[in-house]
Amino acid sequence: MSTANDSSSSQPAGYYGNDLEKGVDRQIERMITPGGHPIDYSQPGIPAQHRKYGNPVPVGLLAFAANFYLFGLYGLGLRGVGGVNGLVPLLTLFGGVGQSMVGWFEMFIGNTYSGTMFISFGGFCFGLACMFIPSFGVIAGYSDANGVLTDQFSQALGEYLLVWAGIVVLFFLASLRASVAILAVLGTAFMAFLLVGCGLLVGSVAVGKAGYAFCIIAATMGVWASMAGFWTPDTTYPWVRISPIDLSPKD
Repeated sequence: MSTANDSSSSQPAGYYGNDLEKGVDRQIERMITPGGHPIDYSQPGIPAQHRKYGNPVPVGLLAFAANFYLFGLYGLGLRGVGGVNGLVPLLTLFGGVGQSMVGWFEMFIGNTYSGTMFISFGGFCFGLACMFIPSFGVIAGYSDANGVLTDQFSQALGEYLLVWAGIVVLFFLASLRASVAILAVLGTAFMAFLLVGCGLLVGSVAVGKAGYAFCIIAATMGVWASMAGFWTPDTTYPWVRISPIDLSPKD
């Protein structure tokens, strides 16, 4: 006479766990992969694997850094390049779409903190790009009868950046126990928004240039925070890896 174990011997070991009340006695440890995830038997034709999530945060931080680098370089007038035409595609695709997707992925895995920040910064990039895309009508609304931008456009853009400076303060306060890298990103981003916004409002080129310089610093801090999560022991050598200087509670 066959036992319960024999009757279910066709199932993979550990499939039912340790279900003694049903006469099935298997070690539940055998349901866990070496990576610490449940074994996935949903596709019987494929060897058992575990499902895991990648870390989307380095992508979001790189998108932040790339946009801030280009915004700062254009603002400082490097190589005589003016205007923002080259910035709009990066703001829309890498900044807007990229950071928004990262934020929603973070929300999906339960990280409200980073999800809120990346979705918000994605919205910032979309909003800033839309101000310079003619089809949205922002430029036309702030132009005179001859199609020349009036001072109201600079005022509107300055106010937009100052509102974002206030939002970044909220993010900074929420990050006091995160890491030095994230605090550096948010602190320098706040100074960039504040100075560029004030420069536009008061018409001061010097204040604006200082803000664009902080954009470069914020972008560098973003690269630091991003690479702290991207340069891992699985991908590169120890002398390449960097620490974000963790400030989270250890107790």
